Amino acid sequence: MPMRPVRDVRRHVRPIVRVAVALGTLAAATLLACGTDAVGVDSCRKIEQARCENAPSCGIDLSTPVHRGDTPERNVAECIRFYDDACLHGLVAPADPGAIAVQACVDAINTGDCTVVKNPEKSAACAFLNPTPTTTDAGDGG
Repeated sequence: MPMRPVRDVRRHVRPIVRVAVALGTLAAATLLACGTDAVGVDSCRKIEQARCENAPSCGIDLSTPVHRGDTPERNVAECIRFYDDACLHGLVAPADPGAIAVQACVDAINTGDCTVVKNPEKSAACAFLNPTPTTTDAGDGG
């Protein structure tokens, strides 16, 4: 049996190695991308659901993001669906505020006060929605 020249073997091995490297890179990127530091995903969803449900009575347009159907019920359902995904980023907070604080915020939204529906972070009950400002050491020279 004649031996194949090394060049012929390399010609077949190189594409396999390239595919393996590409798959390994893709797998590593996928694993790194799947990690999440999201805080309060469920809390976010509860708050946004309350806002979506109260938006029509406050004259808030729910036609975007664009979706099929134009009934008020459909608009609310699509708003909730949108925030189910958007809330995967979580709240802008160092920690989940907890069920009691979230329920107080939802209750404030459910009062029907359109100011709270539009900007819940301005309500005392939902103050945890404001990101905590980072403090700098006054002695560091700026």
